[in-house]
Amino acid sequence: MRLRVLVRKIHKWLALIIGIQVLLWTATGLFMSFVPIEKIRSEHLVKKNKPVLLNQRESFISIKEILSQNNESPIKISLRSLIDKYVYEVQFSEKMELYDALTGDRITPINKDMASRIAVSHFLGDAQIKGAELIEDAPIEYRGKLPVWRIDFANSENSTFYVSPETGQLLSRRGTLWRIYDFMWMLHIMDYQERENFNHWWLVLAALLAVSMSASGIWLIFYSFRKREFKFPIKR
Repeated sequence: MRLRVLVRKIHKWLALIIGIQVLLWTATGLFMSFVPIEKIRSEHLVKKNKPVLLNQRESFISIKEILSQNNESPIKISLRSLIDKYVYEVQFSEKMELYDALTGDRITPINKDMASRIAVSHFLGDAQIKGAELIEDAPIEYRGKLPVWRIDFANSENSTFYVSPETGQLLSRRGTLWRIYDFMWMLHIMDYQERENFNHWWLVLAALLAVSMSASGIWLIFYSFRKREFKFPIKR
């Protein structure tokens, strides 16, 4: 009898301490498993652009002319398309630069107009741009390299595209669903700052308390059945 009373007290206190977090784990897990991850990542709003066809009649500027604009030796040089043109992407030890393959003009750092055009070229829809800003202090929703162009669209999902001023690549996509998901993820892993670390002692402690609560509850159920505390009336 004393053991049962003790276990019940422990179970009640554990439920009081960790019950809310268990509810949060269940609710956030349900949301994250119910909403398709493709929608969370805004994949339905991204165009699958095909590379610009290479016109063999066009004569690209020589790589030597590109390199003459820098005193530093490159690590890697590649030719790729950017919106409606071809560019040389030159990788140095600590930076990357883009050059127009026809004129040799340096494109980087990418300006506001080109960053907006790049974002629009990736955006699947008719929404207009409502804001474009080069940011160096990123919000919690963006955890990539800085500085970065933040391009906001005026659509129902409050979409934001992040474009690299260095490479012109679309680095990240964010929308209302992603922001809700990120908040849910924060509650789920109990990392209230970076929202990335799920190997911390707070989470381990909470999990141990939750396991203890479940174990004590199961013990009480089996104990009650054994002592025939559950009585079901039999109708005749």
